[in-house]
Amino acid sequence: MPTLPSLHVTTDAIDHLDVDALLVPVFRGAIEGPGAEAALRAIGLSDVPRDHDFRGKLGEVLHLAAPGRSWGRVTLVGLGRLDALSDEQVRRAMGTAVRAVAGSARTVGTTLALLNPAASTLRAAAEGALLGAYRYDALLGSPPPHVLRDVTFVIASSTAAAADDLLHRARVHANAQRLAAELTSTPPNLLGPVEVAARAQDLRDVEVEVWDEQRLAAEGCGGLLAVARGSARPPRLVRLRYTPADPVARVALVGKGITFDTGGISLKRPSTAMEHMKGDMAGAAVVLAVFSALSELRIPVEVHGEICLAENMPGADAQRPSDVITIRGGTTVEVMNTDAEGRLVLADGLVLAAESSPDAIVDVATLTGAVARAIGERAMGIFANDDDLLRRILSAAADAGESMWHLPLWDDLRDNLDSDVADLENLGRGDEAGATMGGLFLREFVDGLPWAHLDIAGPFWQEDDRFHLPRHGTGVGVRTLLRWLDPRDD
Repeated sequence: MPTLPSLHVTTDAIDHLDVDALLVPVFRGAIEGPGAEAALRAIGLSDVPRDHDFRGKLGEVLHLAAPGRSWGRVTLVGLGRLDALSDEQVRRAMGTAVRAVAGSARTVGTTLALLNPAASTLRAAAEGALLGAYRYDALLGSPPPHVLRDVTFVIASSTAAAADDLLHRARVHANAQRLAAELTSTPPNLLGPVEVAARAQDLRDVEVEVWDEQRLAAEGCGGLLAVARGSARPPRLVRLRYTPADPVARVALVGKGITFDTGGISLKRPSTAMEHMKGDMAGAAVVLAVFSALSELRIPVEVHGEICLAENMPGADAQRPSDVITIRGGTTVEVMNTDAEGRLVLADGLVLAAESSPDAIVDVATLTGAVARAIGERAMGIFANDDDLLRRILSAAADAGESMWHLPLWDDLRDNLDSDVADLENLGRGDEAGATMGGLFLREFVDGLPWAHLDIAGPFWQEDDRFHLPRHGTGVGVRTLLRWLDPRDD
């Protein structure tokens, strides 16, 4: 994983910057707007060159020479329309521009944070820079050059007092998201349940307990054991505890960690994109990454974590459709489809989370393809049984710039989970409302406590770089949860 560049701020004029590249924001169709107009005039540009088809659309970049200046070159980056300016536009533009220069510029300066004097704009620009500088290249023998080491933001004097804290929080949030992206992108032969559990042991200021298959059997975690039966790799449950002094609340996070998902006996059809299923542990990666940041951010909330790890393979002893398994706590489940395995491992984790009666439970999972079919591949779906919890997480997602949409838990569909031979079916009758059926199944295991389910099956992965997010694992959800947990982000 490329080293995080250092972040700095200055209130000096841009003429005083000695950097390899100056990143200058430009609005679509014009150079109007705070910061952009002044910066362009300062470098001797009165108009955007038209012979390069650069129009200032969000994420467009144009490299220009800067003769006679202390900068090696100028890179124009499009912000889109001025009347649509938001922190997320800044985050996306900054990430795109940094990715465009990271292989050739060791030092970068930018006026992006001048577009809005609000402190949140500096933080968004910093997050964009750090995320845009990331790519997964750990296994390349000769990775592309990555020389970027320093980013300096020109800021308004009114932002200076808060700058150090804003940059610190941006760095911690971005580093956590990069960790989740790295774990999600790692090939499954290198990262099975045991290896993920070992990574959790490296967490600072977090109590870590790992349950192996013998302990899982003794504790009645039938969901994890059933899903793992077809694999030569044993399952693991990682229990995490972060306990600050005088916590203001106590919450639990539960992550789905299927380190590779073939679908089991109910083999995935078609199998043409099965290589993406190394990322079926993205929910677990999100939870682990959140815990990596709690101490450094001094989060005043006690946080418990349950990371449910298994590999879903069609081995000789794999669970079969029509098997009946027993989840921790005694609920029996008829397995109608072995490719609906994530909810089985999460059921054990949710029961464990509920046993300590936290103030809220949030699970994160690449649970259903149905959620992406409903709302697209760019947004998380959220289901919740508590309106206040729902509101707070939606607000945190909006602040983080991570798209999220509330989906319903229709009680009229609950009887589709009824089984003739067990307490529940794991799939539900019919092909409709697949994401909702998954949420309704999970709701059965939270003991009526405030609970939210984040289905990240759409945005956990992307084939190409897009703005500040990298190709392959994205780490989406990490910054939303960290903002939700931090009272400073209310």
